[in-house]
Amino acid sequence: MTAPSPVTVRTITQRLSSTPRGARLARRLAVAQMESWGIPYTSGPAEAVALIVAELAANAVTHGRVPAGTSPYG
Repeated sequence: MTAPSPVTVRTITQRLSSTPRGARLARRLAVAQMESWGIPYTSGPAEAVALIVAELAANAVTHGRVPAGTSPYG
């Protein structure tokens, strides 16, 4: 039996505006971050991340709401 290979978990956190522009920026930042981690822009994983981030960010813009007075932006 072989030992499982180690898994590297990488994260990035960034607050963006809840607008279509913020969603677009989220996708670009995610792909740029992957590039800095050595994962090429045109690779399958980078393309998958771009699609997933774009979908999640667009959904957040469309459906997400912050109760009045609770936004860290004032």
